[in-house]
Amino acid sequence: MNSHPTREINNRHYITLANIALKAALEANIAIMNVYSGKIVPEEKSDGSPITMADKKANSIILNHLKKTGIPVVSEESEIPDHSVRMSWPRYWIIDPLDGTKEFIGRNGEFTVNIALITEGEPVIGVITAPATQMAWVGVKGERPRKIKNTGGIPFSGTDSVIPGEFIEKQMHLSDGIKVAVSRSHPDSQTTSLVRELGRNYSGLTMHPKGSSLKFCDLAEGLANIYPRYTPTFEWDTAAGHAILNAAGGELFDLNTKGPLRYTKQELKNPPLIAFADKEESGKFFSHPAFD
Repeated sequence: MNSHPTREINNRHYITLANIALKAALEANIAIMNVYSGKIVPEEKSDGSPITMADKKANSIILNHLKKTGIPVVSEESEIPDHSVRMSWPRYWIIDPLDGTKEFIGRNGEFTVNIALITEGEPVIGVITAPATQMAWVGVKGERPRKIKNTGGIPFSGTDSVIPGEFIEKQMHLSDGIKVAVSRSHPDSQTTSLVRELGRNYSGLTMHPKGSSLKFCDLAEGLANIYPRYTPTFEWDTAAGHAILNAAGGELFDLNTKGPLRYTKQELKNPPLIAFADKEESGKFFSHPAFD
């Protein structure tokens, strides 16, 4: 007799929801690439950041899929409910319909669709798709994370009880050298200083610039060890990658508290962050003087 029936029921429910999110992201991929193949005309939002027709179309597609779940949604490209409303939700979706709009405009392929489910301040489902490379990553709490290749050719109903794709097998450890994932479009002096300090103690330290939430996917796969981020991010930038990373044995930490990042904060803007491919190795880094 199984001693954790509630956990199994939750996991089955999470898998069903993850597949709905995956189907939404895959459909959004098509709309994004249709815009990508033509002329891209960026507009400027009130905060000065760019937005394109691809952002808008992807947002509409994803919202249409997720409304079927009856779970509220927070999107970067929709009106944000007040914190007093959000904190009353036991769970909610949070999405970035096109993460890496600057990469999209620059046509370097490093942009993603991010969809996550937050339950009591924790990301329990994460779906990231990379439209340009037809890759996808899915993380569900209590399940091994999966990676899906050639998503454009998957006949997918979104109702399967098993997440498609192959299990992510992480191989890299600190002994292989330190690979630091860094933002391609948002470099900053604090990250450069941290990498310099860590390099005094860890040989073979190298930096790997990449756009959007693909940095979390690299951590989940063991292609990078750490990802420090001092420049601003928002909950929709990190939640999906955080869920996938957790499922792969990693963690995303709030650099102010040295504890795991929590969601449903009053401000959707995140504090300075650092993600680790291996949660168990985080203590070795936090003991370094660079984090004092």
